[in-house]
Amino acid sequence: MKTPPKRHTTTVITGLILPAIALCAVADTRAATSKTTTTTRVNVTGTWTSNLPGGPDLNLFQEGDRVWGKDGWSKGSIRGSWIEGRLTVVYTEGVIDPANPECGPRTVMLLTSKGTATRLEGMGFALQSGDSQEKYLSRQSPDPGSDFTYPYDVELQRCGQIFTWDLVFETDSDKLQGSDWPVLSAVADLLRKNQGMKVKVAGHTDSTGDAAHNQDLSARRAESVKKVMVNKYGADAIRITTKGWGDEQPLVPNATAEGRALNRRVEILLAH
Repeated sequence: MKTPPKRHTTTVITGLILPAIALCAVADTRAATSKTTTTTRVNVTGTWTSNLPGGPDLNLFQEGDRVWGKDGWSKGSIRGSWIEGRLTVVYTEGVIDPANPECGPRTVMLLTSKGTATRLEGMGFALQSGDSQEKYLSRQSPDPGSDFTYPYDVELQRCGQIFTWDLVFETDSDKLQGSDWPVLSAVADLLRKNQGMKVKVAGHTDSTGDAAHNQDLSARRAESVKKVMVNKYGADAIRITTKGWGDEQPLVPNATAEGRALNRRVEILLAH
């Protein structure tokens, strides 16, 4: 008689005050494994020190599972989401600096709370080089400073591409979790304001499972993102194309759980 697989458990630390507000979509392409994992989601609203390049402080905001913010220099931005007890965020250097018209280097971090609301630890990946390094955030204060609305439009125009780890799909499905997606609203608004602009939505998976299934799943997820932008936010469908790449274009090796989590994504790119 086979022993049924153990479930992953998630604990949420509550009691922290959360001010209201928020491009690669993630969701596991398979069911939970039999290994038991206890994870903790915390409210990260506040000011944090980091060991990101240059050691910037981060002013973070959280609404539900969505997390966004900026560095203490008001030059770099950060955004992402809690997914199954792990915080996945991408930090882009210089992207909101008025004096910097370019897209700076990007670092993606996958962090867990280790049972405390004051320190997050995990791995970071430099997207340009593929290098990985241990990363941490340490809370300085529960005060994040003045409100900050994330400039998705600026990131897309300056970088030409946004990784939407702040979108989450149901497991092995093209159904998006949640009911409101600020990143998709912002892209739809940008298309309305720029009638000559076109975008491509590209879906990607990790290498786990059947290649044909992964390609089909990635294509359906890309199409789901397009449908939300068109049906919910009023974007022009003619100027949005989609592509499913399956596991053909990994950002990092699929050898670790962190690497596979990063490779499961949807990207929004400027099209020509």
